[in-house]
Amino acid sequence: MTSIKFPMTRRAFGLGAAATAGALFSGIGVARAAAVPFDESWEHLTFRRLEPNQFTLGDGQLRVVADGSSSIFYRMLEHSFHGAQRASWTWQVDSSVPPSDLSTIGTDDRNLGLFFVSVDAAGAERVRPGTNIRSLMTNRSARILMYTWGGNTPLGSVVPSPHAPERLRNLITRPAGTGRFTETVDLAADFPKVFGQPLERLVAVAVSSNSENTPARVEATVSGLTVT
Repeated sequence: MTSIKFPMTRRAFGLGAAATAGALFSGIGVARAAAVPFDESWEHLTFRRLEPNQFTLGDGQLRVVADGSSSIFYRMLEHSFHGAQRASWTWQVDSSVPPSDLSTIGTDDRNLGLFFVSVDAAGAERVRPGTNIRSLMTNRSARILMYTWGGNTPLGSVVPSPHAPERLRNLITRPAGTGRFTETVDLAADFPKVFGQPLERLVAVAVSSNSENTPARVEATVSGLTVT
């Protein structure tokens, strides 16, 4: 298993801080918090021969149920978000998969993954509402950092996904188990540490859960997603 550990750049902060977010960016690189709402702009990516998860929008949050299932819920970001360099969110897990080996297909179950998708400026210009996240994964410049709740390696470990190890990598943020936490992450610092390449344009976000390999059920929520 390929696993690299470095000091985490995330930090926990009071839940009240998320309530101050909401102002939109006025242009690329402007460091002001902007909410990424859980609304009808999100789309569901499913996989052949796998039961999809249940993703439910409501009350300003995303509810996730994975019961022998796997899929991804994603959203393309408007141009005004492309210069974001930090992110924050609150996530809660009420029912958890056990620790797992995220480096191997067939064992890579996790409670939650928060994806942040970076592409170069030329690729970002081609992103539109309705762009399928599959197309981003074939872009040579694409790098997808997944802050992961699960796995069996220490916090701060980097575990390349066995499905796309060069472009999709897990950064272990919480161990398998239940609880509720609010995270703040420094995307601009984490992308070079995880990929050896800088964060370029932040063009999409996504939420995943996997429980197709173990007899376990994930019940979780994600809320308060903002980028800065």
